Amino acid sequence: MFKNYLKVAFRSLNKNRVYAFINILGLALGLTITILVFMFVKDETSYEKHWSGYDRVYRTGIKGDLMGQKMDAPVSPSPMANAFRTEFSDVETATRIQAGGQEILMRHEQTKVYIKHGVSADSTFFKVFDYEFVHGDPNTALIENNALVITEESARKLFGDKNPMGEIVNYDNRRDLIVKGVVKEPKGHAHFQFDMFTANNNIQNIWMSNNFNTYVKLKEGVNVDDFETEMRANFMKKIEPDVERFLKITVEDFLSQGNSYEYQIQPLQKIHLHSHKQWEIRQNGNIMYVYVFIGIALLVILIAGINFMNLSTARSGKRAKEVGVRKVTGASRKMLIVQFLTESVIQSFIALFLAFVLVELFLPGFNNVMESNLNLVNDHFGQTVLFSLLVTLFYGLFAGSYPAFFLSGFQPISVLKGDFTKTKGGALLRKVLVVIQFTASTILIIGMIIIFNQISFLHNKDVGFKGDQVLIVPIQTDQMTENFRNYKDIFLKNSNVLSISRASYFPGDNPNQNMFTLEGSEEQYPFWNMEVDYDLFKTLDIKLLEGRLFDREKESDSIPYFILNETAVKNLNIENAIGRRMGTFINQQGDKRYGKIIGIVKDFHIEGFNQPIRPMVMSVSNQVWFASIKISPNEMNSTIEFIEKEWNKLEPSHPFRYSFLDQKFGTLLRQQENFGTMFLFLTILAIIISAMGLYGLASYTAEQRTKEIGVRKVLGASVGQIMNMLTKDFMKLVLISNIFAWPITYLLAKNWLSNFSYQIDMPILPYIFATFLALIIALITVSSQAYMAANSDPVNALKYE
Repeated sequence: MFKNYLKVAFRSLNKNRVYAFINILGLALGLTITILVFMFVKDETSYEKHWSGYDRVYRTGIKGDLMGQKMDAPVSPSPMANAFRTEFSDVETATRIQAGGQEILMRHEQTKVYIKHGVSADSTFFKVFDYEFVHGDPNTALIENNALVITEESARKLFGDKNPMGEIVNYDNRRDLIVKGVVKEPKGHAHFQFDMFTANNNIQNIWMSNNFNTYVKLKEGVNVDDFETEMRANFMKKIEPDVERFLKITVEDFLSQGNSYEYQIQPLQKIHLHSHKQWEIRQNGNIMYVYVFIGIALLVILIAGINFMNLSTARSGKRAKEVGVRKVTGASRKMLIVQFLTESVIQSFIALFLAFVLVELFLPGFNNVMESNLNLVNDHFGQTVLFSLLVTLFYGLFAGSYPAFFLSGFQPISVLKGDFTKTKGGALLRKVLVVIQFTASTILIIGMIIIFNQISFLHNKDVGFKGDQVLIVPIQTDQMTENFRNYKDIFLKNSNVLSISRASYFPGDNPNQNMFTLEGSEEQYPFWNMEVDYDLFKTLDIKLLEGRLFDREKESDSIPYFILNETAVKNLNIENAIGRRMGTFINQQGDKRYGKIIGIVKDFHIEGFNQPIRPMVMSVSNQVWFASIKISPNEMNSTIEFIEKEWNKLEPSHPFRYSFLDQKFGTLLRQQENFGTMFLFLTILAIIISAMGLYGLASYTAEQRTKEIGVRKVLGASVGQIMNMLTKDFMKLVLISNIFAWPITYLLAKNWLSNFSYQIDMPILPYIFATFLALIIALITVSSQAYMAANSDPVNALKYE
């Protein structure tokens, strides 16, 4: 019997090849998007799950409001991890790390290798994060202060196939380390990626200096809320001496002034998608993008499913007489239901096969845009296949359910008397499905335009500096740092080198923070501080608003001078900042060093646009480790070659490396750009699927009204009149869909834009444009079928059926 079902199913597909092609291709595209999104979501939600006991590991952080400056960062003081281990009975263990900010040159004999991601960690790190050791003991690997643990890849670069245990490696020409362990790359994703681990077990007993990341692993069965309450109470007592030492007030007075300062814990598994704090180790993913992609996948598969069901229900009426004949010859209703569902499921599984082929074709592009490394045959392959089978089976049964249960219920005599294609129930269902389909498509079109408007706004926003043709070069030796002022003239001999400067960090880096106070006031201000040299503002073209810039002839190295940005002056709430004296802490005893405010510059961005501009204090220092070199756009390659040649003469131990400042800062926008590109791609596919379905439905409608068209042409109807008759109903449905699409998109877009500190006003043009675009797409799609029908020979039309 089943063999007969298959024969009839394939015979029906062959007989209706155009509709079968539209059905299968549309569903295949929908399944392709669904599978890609499923793989992306599984990958994004798999972070940290490879660590043993990951669900009991938490990262600590600080959330506070200090004199109007909000702080929310995953940082902690030096003694916190040790306090967890020794003072809390609910803690299994805790560790503390300090991630490196730049590449480090590692040397073994004559081999030099830059290690990109380094970290210093205490001896308990591998008890919290159970890396698999190839050589060494995880319990003792980081006990000694000169210990080094490296990954297999780093070991191969430094030692080739040699066993590196016990070998000496020079760290940045500064100290020698001994290899105490080699670990494999983690089997899964984590919010950090380290290539080497150096030991750091020294503890500085200062609780208000937060330069570390601390992770605590709780014992099984611990109530997290109770633990966090205990932790906060314990640690607030520990910061009291520091508050009194540095802020000169008691904790009670500090809090009574409207300030807040509390320690938090964050589940390890939530860091990647839910944490976008200051001073993250690296840029995390975004749960919003996961939700959006899931929403897009649902909309696309809904559109594809509607196509599938629409054409299935539309064509099913044509088989009414077949149903009647089968019933007369003894077929039961159950047999007919199985027949229709079998045909629908077969089409679905053909679509699934095609979808897997398309996934393989699209994956390289998807990975390139999303900067991911997905592949179909991976750890989640079984789950991906199972999910795909369930979705496919659901759509096969769902799309085939209407014709199966509707037609199989007809009485044979009624069915054999006529055509059931014009039933009101079927027509109404198809109209509702078309409205839903174009509502989904319009939502995607409006969303796409708003996303690109926002990204364009951020790209064109004045960032307060000019980073084009500016090279950022790390300085990695003390000699180069001390003598850099004297070396500038060497580079400036080249007329294409326009300016040279240095700073402690540049836009795109994590900024530093310190406490400042105005002379004569006890109020403390947590401002971002940036150490620079004299030519920074010229090199980055940062605008002076008031006062003067740093001047070698006027400054003294023994007396600090400060330049503030606009936001810092607003936070100080003073009218005449120029000439005022400001102090900052210079040691752990709370002593201050005062200097004079000499200038105010225009605000410029350091962090991405998800964060507001911070109050910034800049001062001159020779101990800064990044150089910026502005070059002419003419002969850039030869100019860079000149700089590299001269640089390597001055710093021969560290090969010249550079990045462009505009690209460095631009990486902060890359996540949004990738998201927008993928949204565009998925929207285009959704529109194509919608147009395919509409084409099939319009073709069916024209076919259904063949005889009517013939009669109208004989009675004198023009081609335009007939085309209008066939297209106006579809245009009405598209307009109705906008009634639903506009408010839904407005709410979704408003929520998405709230993630940006700087955002566009909600525009009306995308809504109007999307409406016209949907109408044009529908008109073109339907008109092609309407035109062919309107130009058909009326004689043939009157002979139809």
